[in-house]
Amino acid sequence: MTRSLSAVESWGFGLTAHISWTALVPAIHAALGSQAIFVWIPAVIFGMLLNYQVKRLGMHFINVAGGTPNYATKLLQNYPGLARYAAIGYLLNWVSYLSVNTIVLRDLIKVNLEALGITCPDIFLDISFTLLPFIVAFSGTRALSILHLFFVIPAFTLLMTFCVQGLGWLAFSPVSPGFFPSSWSSLSFVDWAKWFFFVTYATYSCETASSFVADSRNPTQTLRFLDVAAWMMPPIFLGGSWVVMRLATNPNLKDNAFLNLAAASLPFWGRFTGVSVSFLLVAACLLGSATVVSNCPRILYQLALDNHISPVFSVVSRRGVFVPALTLTLVLCLIYLIWGDVARIVAVGNIGWFVSFMLLHLGLWLRRDRPEVLFPRISLAILLLEVVVLLVGGFAWGWLNFLIGLLFPISVMGIDAMIRRVNFPAFHPDWWMRRYRKRPVVIIKDSVILQVSILIFLLCSAVGVGWLFGVKLNKVATAGGENIFVVLLMSVAFVGVAIACWTSLPQVVAIASAIASLTQLQQLDLSNNQLTQMPEAIASLTQLQLL
Repeated sequence: MTRSLSAVESWGFGLTAHISWTALVPAIHAALGSQAIFVWIPAVIFGMLLNYQVKRLGMHFINVAGGTPNYATKLLQNYPGLARYAAIGYLLNWVSYLSVNTIVLRDLIKVNLEALGITCPDIFLDISFTLLPFIVAFSGTRALSILHLFFVIPAFTLLMTFCVQGLGWLAFSPVSPGFFPSSWSSLSFVDWAKWFFFVTYATYSCETASSFVADSRNPTQTLRFLDVAAWMMPPIFLGGSWVVMRLATNPNLKDNAFLNLAAASLPFWGRFTGVSVSFLLVAACLLGSATVVSNCPRILYQLALDNHISPVFSVVSRRGVFVPALTLTLVLCLIYLIWGDVARIVAVGNIGWFVSFMLLHLGLWLRRDRPEVLFPRISLAILLLEVVVLLVGGFAWGWLNFLIGLLFPISVMGIDAMIRRVNFPAFHPDWWMRRYRKRPVVIIKDSVILQVSILIFLLCSAVGVGWLFGVKLNKVATAGGENIFVVLLMSVAFVGVAIACWTSLPQVVAIASAIASLTQLQQLDLSNNQLTQMPEAIASLTQLQLL
C-alpha cells in the first residue's frame, strides 16, 4: 500500500465518530432524561482507554491497515475463527452506519421538500445518497480524504462551539434554567445496560484514525492523534449531552435529532439555529458515509493479506482504489438498506460490533505479557462487564435482532468461503492484476465532449433547481428553505468532486505521472539493470505528448 495520505488527512477521519454524537444523543435523552449522563460517563472512560490501547497496538503494528479489527486479529492469531469473526463484526457495523446515514438524509430532505410542496421518491434518494460516497471512493483515496477534511473541520468546530457555548450559557446566563437539574430520575440496570450498549456505537469508534496508519506518510503523527481524539470525547459526549439534557426538555421533541438540537441551541444561537443544526446533521451523515467507504476497504484489504478472507480483496488499482473490497461494501450496504428501519439496522449492526470489542479485550488479556498490551487487567474487567451488557442490553433490544446480529458475521464468512471456491474470474486476484497491467494508451482526448456535456448539464440543472426553489419559496413562507439549501450545498460539493474525479482529475494525475517518468527517463543511463525501466518511461512520454 502506498503511503499517500498526509497526517492531517488521516486526522480528519478520526473526528467522524465525535460528530456522530448528534444522531445518538436524542434517542438516549428521550429515553432516560437526566440519567443519561450516567451512561455516557463510563462509556467515555472506556472509549478513552481504548484509544490509548489502540495507539500502543498501532505503534507495534505500524504497517497494518484497517486499524482496530486487524489489530484484534493479530492478538487472536492462535484463534483464527474468533479473529475473523471480530474483524467482520466490526466491519458490518461501519457498513450499517452508511445505511443509517442514507435514511436520515432521506427523511430530512423529504420533510423539507414537503414543506415546499415538492415530492421525491424514496428509492431515488436512497440510491443517490448510497452511491454518492462510492462514486468518489472508486476514483481514488486522496480526493475523498481532502473532501472529508474540507467539511470535517467546520463541522467539528461548530459542534465544539455548541458544547462550550451551551455550557457557558447554562453557567452564566441570567435566564439559564440552572446548570444542575433540580431532581434526578431513577435508572434500572437493564436500562443502563441497554443504552450503554447503544452509545458504544460512538464512544468505541473514536479510534478510526488508526485505520489509515498503513497509508499515512507520517504514521506516528497519525497515531498520536488518537490522544487528541480521546480528550475530545468528554467535552462533546459529556458536555454536549449535558446541554441537551438541560435545554431540550420538551417531551414533544421525542427522539428527533433536529428538534432536540435546535431546542438546545436556540437560546444562544438564536436565528442561526436552523441552518447551524442542519449543517451539523448533514455533515455527520455525509462525513460518516465518506469514512465508511474509506475505512471498510482497508479492513478487508488487510484481512485478505493475512489470509483471513479471499485474496481478491487485497487487490488495489494503480490509483489506490480497492475495487473488490468497495464492491463488497456496497453490496452489504444495500442489504442493510433493504430493511429501511433505522432502529433495527443499529440494533443488528451493534451486536457484532460489541462482540468484536469483547474479543479485542479478550485478546489483550490472552497476550497480557506482550509489550503492545497496555492495560491487561483493566481489559479483563471491561470484558467481564461487556459480557453482562451484551446479554442484558442486547436482549433488551429484541431477541430477534440479537440473533440476527450474532449470525450476520457468520453469514459474511460463508459468502467469503463461496468466493474462494467459485471458479468465476472476478473472484480471483489474477483477473484484476491482468486488467491493471494493461496501461491505458489512449488518453481521454475525446473526453472533452463528455466533460463539456457534463458541464452544460450541471449548469442547466443548477439554474433549473435554483429557479424552482425560488418559485416555491416565494409561494411558501417557511424556514425550511435554508435547511434544504444546506443539504443541497453539501450534496452538490460531493457530486462536483465525484464528477471531477471521473473527468478532469485523472488527466491531471496522468500528466504528473508522465512528467515524473519523463524526468526519470532523462536521468537514465542505459546500464543493463536500468533497461527494464525504458518501456514504461517511453509509454509515459508518449502519453504526455498525446495530452
